[in-house]
Amino acid sequence: MKRNSGLAWVARFMLFMGSFIAINVPVLADIVRKSPERGAHFYPVQSKDIKLDNLRDCSVYVPAYSHIFLSESAQVPLSVMLSIRNIDPEKRLIIKSVEYFDTRGRKLEGLIESWFALAPMATATFVIDQQDMSGGAGANFMVQWSTDEVAQEPLIEAVMAGYRGTKGLSFSSRGVKMRECSSL
Repeated sequence: MKRNSGLAWVARFMLFMGSFIAINVPVLADIVRKSPERGAHFYPVQSKDIKLDNLRDCSVYVPAYSHIFLSESAQVPLSVMLSIRNIDPEKRLIIKSVEYFDTRGRKLEGLIESWFALAPMATATFVIDQQDMSGGAGANFMVQWSTDEVAQEPLIEAVMAGYRGTKGLSFSSRGVKMRECSSL
């Protein structure tokens, strides 16, 4: 009799943990997406710390894929990592917004809530989880960045990775400047 009650307790505990994980995994994924690796290399910046008279404003479109089709009815979910690399060895960049869009062009979410400075030679990374296929095969990012000094343009890429069975796949796409950077 005691053995059965112990098994019942284990079964209830596993059911509880399964429901806890199912409820909280999306919340944890949102925290990862909205919280890039912050630190000395990627830090909030206030408008008072920016020379507004010299500000140069730029927009970059980055194609991404939250899944790809192997056939008409078979798709592979992919994780998406957006990488913003400041390739200037001396000047910081200001990241004004990072937005994620789906195949239909609907904004799914903003990945930062305020402006951030990206230190020279530093990288900011954002991750869309492999189970989040809301972006679709035509997902994309729009990154708006600025500089208050003459600086090298950043390298902005999306890296997608996934697996099906025992085979893994990965590929990347580069950002495309929307138009010439404007001075404000």
